Amino acid sequence: MKTKKQALFGWLLMIVAVIALLCGLIRLCNYLLMDDSQSYTRLTMHELYERADAGEEIDTLFLGSSHCYRAYDPELYEELTGRTAYNLGSSSQNYDTSYYLLREAARLYDLKTVYLDMYYKFLFMDSEDRDLVQANIISDYMRPSLNKLSFLLTTTEAKNYTNRFFPFRRSWQELGDFAYVRENLAKKQAESYRKYEPVTVEADQYAGRGFVWSDARLDVDAITWWDNFGKVADDMQLDTTYPVSYIEKIVSFCREHDIRLVFVTAPSLNQYLEAIGPYDSAHAYVQKLAERFGVEYLDFNLAKTEYLELTADDYIDVDHLNGTGAEKLTLLLTEADGKPIDEYFNACYDDKYE
Repeated sequence: MKTKKQALFGWLLMIVAVIALLCGLIRLCNYLLMDDSQSYTRLTMHELYERADAGEEIDTLFLGSSHCYRAYDPELYEELTGRTAYNLGSSSQNYDTSYYLLREAARLYDLKTVYLDMYYKFLFMDSEDRDLVQANIISDYMRPSLNKLSFLLTTTEAKNYTNRFFPFRRSWQELGDFAYVRENLAKKQAESYRKYEPVTVEADQYAGRGFVWSDARLDVDAITWWDNFGKVADDMQLDTTYPVSYIEKIVSFCREHDIRLVFVTAPSLNQYLEAIGPYDSAHAYVQKLAERFGVEYLDFNLAKTEYLELTADDYIDVDHLNGTGAEKLTLLLTEADGKPIDEYFNACYDDKYE
């Protein structure tokens, strides 16, 4: 006759087996249905963990959206400063995702400096209007941990749990498309995919350490929709409570872990800033945040032209730098960081052209 301990052990064993089977089934469905063969984020997160596993150190981290991972070249930064750097930017990254990525990187590395890109449009965004894809593409590749669980639970409404906890659910409609599944399997069985080789998409290439280099050049003459861009004045009417709450968490985390935090803003094309302007109100809002939290703020839209002269040839679109633009910006960042602010930056955007 079985003892109570034996019965309990049997139940526990059954529960573990069911969980293991469920996890295996989820991984299989993810593998079959999710096409991430051209994902920069997959490579960025894999390399982040791989470097830690190899015993490497990272002391400087860049956080932010695509403006970040296209603007700050960590390899060039390291060459110029001697400090190891990594760009943990990701597409449409909101400040809640930046916070959990910071925590994840701090688990792996002894961080000394964090540059948080303050693209103002992500400040003026209601929590319900956030694009959850920006969080999905990070959580999909985070290793299991309490930090990941907290990320999944606190940045997701209950109605979106299935899409966050079961990534294949987002591509569920492809289950019956056998041509899609065959093509996806072929991509994932390719040696380049299995070995996490750099991805090239048109003029863009994953250049390592989270940075994406682009050879694309903006054709300003092709833009005929200047009046359709959202205006700064309209954005300023939106509630910033949610994003600012996470910026405050980032500030507190950095203080608790003795990490130097710097706010930065990657530059946008001058014609674009003029079309959506006046830009100075957006800068002033971030500057007040920086002063409130006691953080240095480098807004490269206000950089003096003798130190940063950017043209359309340095952009892929109105607010994303290409490879040459990123090189210019990274050079100025390493030169200006820690120096008197008025030496390299104007007091306001309008001063650049007076």
